[in-house]
Amino acid sequence: MATPNPQTDEEARALMHRLIKTYSAASPRDNFDNAFNRAAACTAASLETATTAAKATVAFTIPPGLYGNNPASPTGASSVHGGAIATFFDNSTSLPMLAVLPGKRWAGGFSGVTRNLSVTYFRPAHAGEAVVIEAEVVQCGKRNATISGVLRRVRDGVVLAMCRHDKVRLEGGEGFKL
Repeated sequence: MATPNPQTDEEARALMHRLIKTYSAASPRDNFDNAFNRAAACTAASLETATTAAKATVAFTIPPGLYGNNPASPTGASSVHGGAIATFFDNSTSLPMLAVLPGKRWAGGFSGVTRNLSVTYFRPAHAGEAVVIEAEVVQCGKRNATISGVLRRVRDGVVLAMCRHDKVRLEGGEGFKL
C-alpha cells in the first residue's frame, strides 16, 4: 500500500475523515466502536511543519444507549463509561499520524499500534452530548510516537478528559521484532 501524502490541511482532513468512514463501513454493526465511528467526523487537520505539530479535530455526539455507566439510572442520567472514552481517544488520536512530515510517515500510512494509553478524567461525559477530541502528535520517530488528546464539551468548551497515547510501529514478515 502506498503511503498517503496529503499536501494541504484540507487533504489531510479529508484523508482522516475517509479513514474513519472506511473503518466504520468495514466493521460489524455491533462492533463496540462502530457507533462512535458512524457519529465521528474529522472537522479539522493540520499538516506538520518545521514549527508546528500534526493535528486533528474529531467532532461527534456521543451515541446514546451504548456507552453508559448506568443506563438504568432512576434519574435517567447516564455518564459515559471510561473505557468508552479511552476507545474514543484511541481512534481519534491515531489520525494525526497521517499528517506528520513525509520523511517521518510510517509505511502505508499505518498509524502503528497502541503500546500505552493513559487517560485522565476531569468531568463526566454524558450520552447525547456534542464533544470534540483535539489530537496532536507530540513526537514521531522511526518506531515510536506519542500523541496527546483533549476531550471537550462543545457547548461550553469544558475539558472532560485528556490522554497520552504512545504508539509503536510494528513491522511484519521474517525477523519481526517488537
